[in-house]
Amino acid sequence: MYHCKVCFYLIGESDHLFKNLKEMPPLPHFTHEFTESAKPEEARVEQADVIVIDLSGMDAEQILNVLSAHKKKEAELILLAQKEQIHTLMAQKSTKNTETADRQLSLDVTDIWTLPLSDEEVRFRFGKWQENYKMSKDFWQNRNYLDTMINSVPHLVWFKDKEGAHMKVNDYFCKAVNKTMEQIQGRGHYYIWDIDPEEYAKGEFICMESEYEVMEKRQTCVFDENVKIGDSMRQLKTYKSPLFDLDGSVMGTSGVAIDVTQERIYEQMIIKNANTDFLTGLYNRRYVYEYIDQMDEGPLTIFGIDLNKFKSINDTYGHQEGDRVLVLTADVLRNNMPEALIARTGGDEFLIAMEGERTEQEIEKTRKWIEELVDQTYAKEENFREISASVGAAHSSEGKASFDRLLGEADALMYREKERKR
Repeated sequence: MYHCKVCFYLIGESDHLFKNLKEMPPLPHFTHEFTESAKPEEARVEQADVIVIDLSGMDAEQILNVLSAHKKKEAELILLAQKEQIHTLMAQKSTKNTETADRQLSLDVTDIWTLPLSDEEVRFRFGKWQENYKMSKDFWQNRNYLDTMINSVPHLVWFKDKEGAHMKVNDYFCKAVNKTMEQIQGRGHYYIWDIDPEEYAKGEFICMESEYEVMEKRQTCVFDENVKIGDSMRQLKTYKSPLFDLDGSVMGTSGVAIDVTQERIYEQMIIKNANTDFLTGLYNRRYVYEYIDQMDEGPLTIFGIDLNKFKSINDTYGHQEGDRVLVLTADVLRNNMPEALIARTGGDEFLIAMEGERTEQEIEKTRKWIEELVDQTYAKEENFREISASVGAAHSSEGKASFDRLLGEADALMYREKERKR
């Protein structure tokens, strides 16, 4: 995908050798541009990507002075020299006892070609250099692909070694933990996430349970994890995969963490809205059937509640007061029966479900207590003194299996109570 223009600067008197270099075709995605001179020129040195110098008959110290002052740091340097010159250069490099040797060390020589060279040797040498140079650009491209991809996603991305040290992270990760890439690299979980100093003192490279699982299974695993980011706890959905070494062994893990905190909040809101009555906050009829369907087989008692003369409140005082009656009813039931399932199943109808075995006497006592509790609550409100509650009840030792029958029996008793109160 990339295109690379390489500026070669050929220095020296090796016309025949340089002619071979210029005649060799560039590899795909590359173009070559050549300039030449007998002696190094500062301006050309500064522009060159690759410098090829034939040191035959030259003052090496003078050449190194020019290059050390003007060569680009990333530019490659190929030296062409006689065996005697090479021995001299290597001796200087090993002893480091001259200014010239120090300069040579700072030049980062790419390769040294020993003269004389045949045409075939020149083409072979230059071909190998082209392959290595292309490999470096391919590596750059792949690294660029990776960095662009991981830094463009709004999720935490990381790579760890087997001990849990972070070897590479993306920009979003740095922003989340408020640390630089340099601060993070090589450090473990507790330092990066600012865990309590006492916990940190137990060992930086801990909290590795999920990483160990991934490395042991040698496959991608998904986890739900809670992490403190800034001043708030965040829920993360993490995808962790093993990293394999050249020999096939696991050398670490990579991971992607998606912050799903807000999604979880939305999920809970949707579930709540689907299962509860908007006005009173009690469960609705839909949730009652879901609850019964999921409960274990066992005894169940149902209390059905209907409000007498509720319509008169709406007609006399308006729907706002009617809503207040319903909210007041819900509050008194919820506050006094916290262990029961309480639902609003219709306009002015409520249902209470209680698991567990009960005698007829206990059920009747509870039924009357509910009626009195609600009626006494209405009696305290001037606008509500004309209304009352009728409560029906039904019980079965196999409540789940006979729920619809229980509802019918409770409704029947509730309507008998309504007639009695009339």
